[in-house]
Amino acid sequence: MIGTWRTACVLLTLLAAACSPTEGERQPGPTSPTPQTPPSAPTPPTSPTDGLQLSGRVLDEDGAPVSGAIVEIDYASVGRASNPPSNCPSALPPFCWVAMSTNGQGEYSIEFHPGPWSNRGLGYVYSFAGGYEVDVQWVPTNGSPAVRDLRLRRTRSVPAGGSVAVLVDARSSLCTDLEDLWALDNRCEVVVIESGPGILNVEARPADGGAVPAMFWYTTGNYGGFITRPAPGSVAIPVRGGTYRVLVGLPEGEQAHQFNVTTTLR
Repeated sequence: MIGTWRTACVLLTLLAAACSPTEGERQPGPTSPTPQTPPSAPTPPTSPTDGLQLSGRVLDEDGAPVSGAIVEIDYASVGRASNPPSNCPSALPPFCWVAMSTNGQGEYSIEFHPGPWSNRGLGYVYSFAGGYEVDVQWVPTNGSPAVRDLRLRRTRSVPAGGSVAVLVDARSSLCTDLEDLWALDNRCEVVVIESGPGILNVEARPADGGAVPAMFWYTTGNYGGFITRPAPGSVAIPVRGGTYRVLVGLPEGEQAHQFNVTTTLR
Protein backbone atom coordinates (compact mmCIF):
# COMPACT_ATOMS: atom_id res chain seq x y z
CA MET A 1 0.00 0.00 0.00
CA ILE A 2 2.55 2.61 1.16
CA GLY A 3 4.92 3.54 -1.63
CA THR A 4 2.44 3.26 -4.52
CA TRP A 5 0.47 6.38 -3.69
CA ARG A 6 2.42 8.72 -5.95
CA THR A 7 -0.10 8.29 -8.71
CA ALA A 8 -2.22 10.34 -11.08
CA CYS A 9 -4.87 10.50 -8.36
CA VAL A 10 -2.45 12.46 -6.19
CA LEU A 11 -1.80 14.87 -9.04
CA LEU A 12 -5.50 15.41 -9.65
CA THR A 13 -6.10 15.89 -5.95
CA LEU A 14 -3.37 18.49 -5.91
CA LEU A 15 -4.29 20.43 -9.02
CA ALA A 16 -8.07 20.31 -9.08
CA ALA A 17 -9.34 18.42 -6.05
CA ALA A 18 -10.82 16.07 -8.61
CA CYS A 19 -10.26 12.72 -6.93
CA SER A 20 -13.66 12.00 -5.41
CA PRO A 21 -13.51 9.82 -2.29
CA THR A 22 -13.68 6.23 -3.42
CA GLU A 23 -15.35 3.71 -1.20
CA GLY A 24 -13.26 0.67 -1.98
CA GLU A 25 -10.07 -0.53 -3.55
CA ARG A 26 -9.30 -3.19 -6.13
CA GLN A 27 -12.90 -4.22 -6.53
CA PRO A 28 -13.82 -6.69 -9.26
CA GLY A 29 -16.33 -4.19 -10.66
CA PRO A 30 -18.26 -1.03 -9.80
CA THR A 31 -20.60 -0.95 -6.83
CA SER A 32 -22.30 2.29 -7.93
CA PRO A 33 -21.74 4.20 -4.67
CA THR A 34 -23.89 7.23 -4.03
CA PRO A 35 -21.92 10.36 -5.05
CA GLN A 36 -20.79 12.33 -2.03
CA THR A 37 -21.39 16.09 -1.92
CA PRO A 38 -18.37 17.79 -0.37
CA PRO A 39 -18.94 20.36 2.36
CA SER A 40 -18.61 24.05 1.63
CA ALA A 41 -14.97 24.73 0.89
CA PRO A 42 -13.16 26.84 3.46
CA THR A 43 -11.11 29.85 2.46
CA PRO A 44 -7.91 28.55 0.85
CA PRO A 45 -5.03 28.85 3.32
CA THR A 46 -2.17 31.16 2.47
CA SER A 47 1.32 29.74 2.15
CA PRO A 48 3.64 31.00 4.91
CA THR A 49 5.82 33.75 3.42
CA ASP A 50 8.96 32.60 5.20
CA GLY A 51 8.17 28.91 4.98
CA LEU A 52 6.75 26.57 7.58
CA GLN A 53 8.62 25.05 10.48
CA LEU A 54 6.70 21.90 11.37
CA SER A 55 7.57 19.56 14.19
CA GLY A 56 5.88 17.01 16.38
CA ARG A 57 6.04 13.62 17.98
CA VAL A 58 4.82 10.20 16.92
CA LEU A 59 3.20 8.43 19.85
CA ASP A 60 1.41 5.14 20.31
CA GLU A 61 -2.11 4.94 21.76
CA ASP A 62 -0.64 4.81 25.27
CA GLY A 63 1.29 8.04 24.73
CA ALA A 64 4.70 6.37 24.44
CA PRO A 65 7.07 7.71 21.73
CA VAL A 66 7.58 5.59 18.63
CA SER A 67 11.23 5.85 17.62
CA GLY A 68 12.26 5.08 14.04
CA ALA A 69 8.76 5.68 12.67
CA ILE A 70 8.60 7.07 9.14
CA VAL A 71 7.00 10.50 8.79
CA GLU A 72 6.10 11.73 5.30
CA ILE A 73 4.60 14.99 4.08
CA ASP A 74 2.90 15.58 0.71
CA TYR A 75 2.55 19.20 -0.32
CA ALA A 76 2.43 21.68 -3.19
CA SER A 77 5.82 23.32 -3.55
CA VAL A 78 6.28 27.02 -4.24
CA GLY A 79 9.71 26.29 -5.66
CA ARG A 80 11.99 26.61 -2.66
CA ALA A 81 14.18 24.02 -0.97
CA SER A 82 13.21 22.17 2.19
CA ASN A 83 15.22 20.77 5.07
CA PRO A 84 15.44 17.77 4.88
CA PRO A 85 15.38 17.86 1.06
CA SER A 86 12.12 17.00 -0.68
CA ASN A 87 11.47 14.83 -3.71
CA CYS A 88 9.64 16.75 -6.45
CA PRO A 89 8.92 14.50 -9.49
CA SER A 90 9.11 16.48 -12.71
CA ALA A 91 6.06 14.63 -14.01
CA LEU A 92 3.91 15.87 -11.11
CA PRO A 93 4.58 19.59 -10.65
CA PRO A 94 4.20 21.22 -8.15
CA PHE A 95 3.77 18.05 -6.06
CA CYS A 96 6.57 17.29 -3.59
CA TRP A 97 7.06 14.80 -0.79
CA VAL A 98 9.60 14.48 1.98
CA ALA A 99 10.30 11.63 4.38
CA MET A 100 12.20 11.36 7.64
CA SER A 101 12.45 9.09 10.68
CA THR A 102 11.63 9.94 14.27
CA ASN A 103 14.42 10.08 16.83
CA GLY A 104 14.58 8.16 20.09
CA GLN A 105 11.96 10.47 21.62
CA GLY A 106 9.60 9.99 18.68
CA GLU A 107 10.30 13.51 17.40
CA TYR A 108 10.47 14.84 13.84
CA SER A 109 10.94 18.30 12.31
CA ILE A 110 11.00 19.89 8.88
CA GLU A 111 11.28 23.33 7.28
CA PHE A 112 9.52 23.66 3.92
CA HIS A 113 7.58 26.10 1.72
CA PRO A 114 4.10 24.69 0.98
CA GLY A 115 1.42 26.26 -1.18
CA PRO A 116 -2.36 25.85 -0.71
CA TRP A 117 -3.55 22.26 -1.08
CA SER A 118 -7.03 21.75 -2.53
CA ASN A 119 -8.68 24.41 -0.33
CA ARG A 120 -7.85 22.32 2.73
CA GLY A 121 -4.64 22.87 4.62
CA LEU A 122 -1.11 22.93 3.27
CA GLY A 123 -0.79 19.25 2.44
CA TYR A 124 -0.96 16.24 4.70
CA VAL A 125 1.48 14.57 7.04
CA TYR A 126 1.39 10.90 7.94
CA SER A 127 3.36 8.29 9.80
CA PHE A 128 3.73 4.53 9.72
CA ALA A 129 5.81 1.87 11.42
CA GLY A 130 5.84 -1.90 11.52
CA GLY A 131 3.02 -3.28 13.63
CA TYR A 132 0.95 -0.06 13.51
CA GLU A 133 -1.80 1.40 11.36
CA VAL A 134 -1.06 4.58 9.40
CA ASP A 135 -2.13 7.96 10.83
CA VAL A 136 -2.85 10.71 8.27
CA GLN A 137 -3.44 14.34 9.31
CA TRP A 138 -3.63 17.76 7.66
CA VAL A 139 -0.61 20.05 7.81
CA PRO A 140 -1.56 22.88 10.22
CA THR A 141 -2.47 26.29 8.78
CA ASN A 142 -2.15 28.41 11.91
CA GLY A 143 1.27 29.84 11.13
CA SER A 144 4.89 28.97 11.75
CA PRO A 145 6.25 27.33 13.82
CA ALA A 146 3.53 24.66 13.88
CA VAL A 147 3.18 21.40 15.78
CA ARG A 148 1.41 18.25 14.58
CA ASP A 149 1.66 15.17 16.74
CA LEU A 150 0.72 11.82 15.21
CA ARG A 151 -0.79 8.81 16.96
CA LEU A 152 -0.13 5.27 15.79
CA ARG A 153 -2.44 2.48 16.81
CA ARG A 154 -1.11 -1.04 17.00
CA THR A 155 -2.45 -3.41 14.40
CA ARG A 156 -4.82 -5.79 16.15
CA SER A 157 -6.74 -8.12 13.88
CA VAL A 158 -9.93 -9.94 14.72
CA PRO A 159 -10.95 -13.23 13.11
CA ALA A 160 -14.07 -13.29 10.97
CA GLY A 161 -16.84 -13.83 13.48
CA GLY A 162 -15.16 -11.63 16.08
CA SER A 163 -16.11 -8.18 17.32
CA VAL A 164 -14.36 -5.03 18.52
CA ALA A 165 -15.23 -1.55 19.83
CA VAL A 166 -13.74 1.53 18.13
CA LEU A 167 -13.88 5.22 19.03
CA VAL A 168 -13.92 7.72 16.15
CA ASP A 169 -12.96 11.21 17.27
CA ALA A 170 -11.19 14.38 16.10
CA ARG A 171 -7.79 12.69 16.46
CA SER A 172 -8.72 9.75 14.23
CA SER A 173 -6.90 9.45 10.93
CA LEU A 174 -8.20 10.96 7.73
CA CYS A 175 -9.93 8.23 5.71
CA THR A 176 -7.41 7.18 3.08
CA ASP A 177 -5.14 4.31 2.18
CA LEU A 178 -2.86 6.80 0.34
CA GLU A 179 -3.49 4.90 -2.88
CA ASP A 180 -7.09 4.50 -4.05
CA LEU A 181 -9.27 5.51 -1.11
CA TRP A 182 -9.48 9.31 -0.67
CA ALA A 183 -12.41 10.08 1.63
CA LEU A 184 -10.65 13.03 3.24
CA ASP A 185 -13.83 14.71 4.49
CA ASN A 186 -14.08 11.90 7.05
CA ARG A 187 -12.21 10.67 10.12
CA CYS A 188 -11.83 6.91 10.39
CA GLU A 189 -10.74 4.06 12.62
CA VAL A 190 -9.63 0.85 10.93
CA VAL A 191 -10.81 -2.65 11.78
CA VAL A 192 -8.42 -5.37 10.58
CA ILE A 193 -10.09 -8.72 9.85
CA GLU A 194 -8.48 -12.07 9.04
CA SER A 195 -10.93 -14.08 6.99
CA GLY A 196 -11.27 -17.27 5.04
CA PRO A 197 -13.40 -17.51 1.88
CA GLY A 198 -17.09 -16.61 1.89
CA ILE A 199 -19.19 -13.50 2.42
CA LEU A 200 -17.66 -11.28 5.08
CA ASN A 201 -20.29 -9.11 6.76
CA VAL A 202 -19.14 -6.15 8.86
CA GLU A 203 -21.58 -4.00 10.82
CA ALA A 204 -20.84 -0.96 13.00
CA ARG A 205 -23.53 0.03 15.48
CA PRO A 206 -23.30 3.22 17.57
CA ALA A 207 -22.91 2.34 21.23
CA ASP A 208 -24.97 5.36 22.28
CA GLY A 209 -27.66 5.10 19.62
CA GLY A 210 -26.18 8.10 17.81
CA ALA A 211 -24.81 8.64 14.30
CA VAL A 212 -24.60 5.76 11.83
CA PRO A 213 -21.03 5.65 10.46
CA ALA A 214 -19.82 5.68 6.89
CA MET A 215 -18.10 2.46 5.88
CA PHE A 216 -15.04 2.27 3.62
CA TRP A 217 -12.70 -0.59 2.82
CA TYR A 218 -9.41 -1.74 1.39
CA THR A 219 -7.59 -5.01 1.52
CA THR A 220 -4.43 -7.00 1.12
CA GLY A 221 -6.56 -10.07 0.49
CA ASN A 222 -8.68 -10.94 -2.53
CA TYR A 223 -12.22 -9.95 -3.36
CA GLY A 224 -14.53 -12.61 -4.71
CA GLY A 225 -17.33 -10.46 -6.13
CA PHE A 226 -19.22 -7.19 -5.80
CA ILE A 227 -19.25 -5.41 -2.44
CA THR A 228 -22.69 -4.31 -1.23
CA ARG A 229 -24.27 -2.41 1.64
CA PRO A 230 -27.12 -4.46 3.10
CA ALA A 231 -28.00 -1.62 5.52
CA PRO A 232 -26.57 1.68 6.79
CA GLY A 233 -23.38 1.08 8.73
CA SER A 234 -22.70 -2.31 7.19
CA VAL A 235 -20.88 -3.89 4.25
CA ALA A 236 -20.95 -7.37 2.74
CA ILE A 237 -17.67 -8.34 1.09
CA PRO A 238 -17.25 -11.50 -1.00
CA VAL A 239 -13.78 -12.69 0.01
CA ARG A 240 -11.38 -15.37 -1.09
CA GLY A 241 -9.34 -15.17 2.09
CA GLY A 242 -6.72 -12.84 3.51
CA THR A 243 -6.44 -9.63 5.51
CA TYR A 244 -9.25 -7.11 5.09
CA ARG A 245 -9.48 -3.59 6.44
CA VAL A 246 -12.82 -1.89 6.97
CA LEU A 247 -12.80 1.77 7.99
CA VAL A 248 -15.51 3.13 10.28
CA GLY A 249 -15.88 6.84 9.59
CA LEU A 250 -17.61 10.06 10.60
CA PRO A 251 -17.65 13.41 8.79
CA GLU A 252 -14.98 15.90 9.80
CA GLY A 253 -16.19 17.94 12.77
CA GLU A 254 -18.69 15.34 14.02
CA GLN A 255 -18.62 14.71 17.76
CA ALA A 256 -16.87 11.58 18.95
CA HIS A 257 -18.78 8.30 18.83
CA GLN A 258 -18.00 4.77 19.90
CA PHE A 259 -19.09 1.93 17.65
CA ASN A 260 -19.48 -1.77 18.29
CA VAL A 261 -18.20 -3.57 15.20
CA THR A 262 -19.30 -7.15 14.59
CA THR A 263 -18.13 -9.48 11.84
CA THR A 264 -19.62 -12.68 10.46
CA LEU A 265 -18.59 -15.05 7.69
CA ARG A 266 -21.01 -17.20 5.78
